[in-house]
Amino acid sequence: MFLNQKKYVTLLMFVILCVFPSTYAFSEDNVSLIKVTPAIKDYALSTVKPILDSSAKQDKLSILLKVSEILIDPQIGIHTNEIKPSDFIIYDKFEKLKLGFFITFNLTSEQVKVLKSWHLKYMQKNPADVFFAPSADEIIKTKAAFGCSHYARSFIAVVKALDLIDKPEDLRYVISSKADNYNQAFEKTDRKITINGHQFVLAKIDSKWIAINTSKGEWTAMPAGFSPDSLSPPQNIPVRFASYPDVTFLLRKIGNDYNDDCNDRSLTGLMNIYRSGNDKESTFKWEKFAAKDNTITQQINTADSLRSPLISSLYGNK
Repeated sequence: MFLNQKKYVTLLMFVILCVFPSTYAFSEDNVSLIKVTPAIKDYALSTVKPILDSSAKQDKLSILLKVSEILIDPQIGIHTNEIKPSDFIIYDKFEKLKLGFFITFNLTSEQVKVLKSWHLKYMQKNPADVFFAPSADEIIKTKAAFGCSHYARSFIAVVKALDLIDKPEDLRYVISSKADNYNQAFEKTDRKITINGHQFVLAKIDSKWIAINTSKGEWTAMPAGFSPDSLSPPQNIPVRFASYPDVTFLLRKIGNDYNDDCNDRSLTGLMNIYRSGNDKESTFKWEKFAAKDNTITQQINTADSLRSPLISSLYGNK
């Protein structure tokens, strides 16, 4: 009798797994957000590669910056169907009253399709998850990028598709928090305070680590001796970019290689990363940041001086 019951339970579990696979190990949460897909490969080869091949500067940094420039370009980039973040949030509120269609009047048919699809897929648990949940594949397919996480993961996926980096560990996805926001939350030990931040990419070029702001096509050199593998609480590591001259970002989590998306999929997980470096841990583990005279002395460089002549001539300066 016991054996028959065991067989029955085994059969039942098999049926459940077949009928409801998304409930178990085959969850979409296990799919990498920066996986190279046919759509990414096609965009990389048909749009990005021809411009890279025609570039006069072929050093690795110039090539990587050019990839970033292409992705943020208004004509050939990945945000031609961009929807304002506020429209997503307002649509969610209106849709609860079945009035979401009011937000769609000024959108194109492609934008409406993205709005409805991403709302259904990513905004049911927490509306703000739409900022972090879409994969590079979805972003490049829809051309609907609107945030730093979208650009950072799309950049990595395109670079992988074109084999522009020799070693997987030489390209990393990065999550950072704003220093002033973190300090405010830390001082009050308040886990309800929203901490803002920025996602970008680290690339190792000629044995040196370079931070590439993939939202703006600019870079800054990390301090001598820096290693992404040394990041660990409680010590803060700051970084600044030319586009945000008054903002100091604090490194919070760095991928192990170009396949690691840091599990950056939700607002809740991101807030935990800002506080502890772990998407499952909400405790404040980093010390309060106090800027020192020699802390923010990195050389800040914009990509404008390295801007692709081809893109400039075709589309003008942004």
